Amino acid sequence: MVQFRRLMFGYGEKPLFLNLDLTLEPGTVYGLLGLNGAGKTSLLKLAAGALRPDEGEISVFGHDPGRRDAACLADIAFVPEDPWLPAVKPSVWLDRYAVFRPGFDRGRFAALSREFVLEEDKLLSKYSYGQRKKFALAAAFASGSRLLLLDEPTNGLDIPSKTQFRRVLAQAVEPERVVVVSTHQVRDLESLIDPAVILHDGRILFTLSSEAMSSRLASTHLADVRMPGIIYAEKDAVGWSALVASGAGEDMDAAGGFGAGKSAADLELVFNAALAAPDRLASALKGEALASYNAGPDNGYAAMRDITEDRS
Repeated sequence: MVQFRRLMFGYGEKPLFLNLDLTLEPGTVYGLLGLNGAGKTSLLKLAAGALRPDEGEISVFGHDPGRRDAACLADIAFVPEDPWLPAVKPSVWLDRYAVFRPGFDRGRFAALSREFVLEEDKLLSKYSYGQRKKFALAAAFASGSRLLLLDEPTNGLDIPSKTQFRRVLAQAVEPERVVVVSTHQVRDLESLIDPAVILHDGRILFTLSSEAMSSRLASTHLADVRMPGIIYAEKDAVGWSALVASGAGEDMDAAGGFGAGKSAADLELVFNAALAAPDRLASALKGEALASYNAGPDNGYAAMRDITEDRS
């Protein structure tokens, strides 16, 4: 188990986290979602022991990562968005660095290297961005660590590599392992993330399980959004992309006008709703009735633009 208790952290005089509490259970892939500057990478670095909190406690399987003892660090694998790799070949890297992780599985690493088509006879420092990312991911998945922290893992990967990554990530889920994926590319990973943790304004705004989203939320496309049951909507070229309460009735179906019924909740719409209409989202998750949606001509995008500008 990984726990953050009453976490306080900031850079200079600007606080980033204010009494943040979060518990991460093993056997789970957590999706950490938030705007630029919300603190996703900082939270991963705090969990990895690369940063220390100003106040509060962090526990990684009973250890404080900020103390940086060897056993704790060996149990944590952190893949940054842009990994740095030394000017050595993969075989030399294995001999120099894998020894610091007692659980490192060389056979698993070799299999992942083949799957990711990594070049064996090339200096790691000469790898492209995407190749560096795949090497770092292969090393993390083979590390034997019980905490995997992946910061924007699909950035730099081409389409086939993203497919490979999703397959490898699904295989990496183990009863004793916690996986945290920080990402803006939610549609790359929404089939694997469960739950989604939404970080905003220094706190955890929502922790949304796939069960809660599938039972309470749905996505649809509508010609008109002036009706109850709508949580959040974004104007597009031919109508509205809407996140709706799953129990919304026939009036909403009739208002579609495009023959598109309800589908599973789109995680990107859920994230935007969490920031732009948190009260309506919270009510829908509780199964409460929603008043008619008040949409201007640019409602969804205007709300998100205002939030984004506030963070900059």
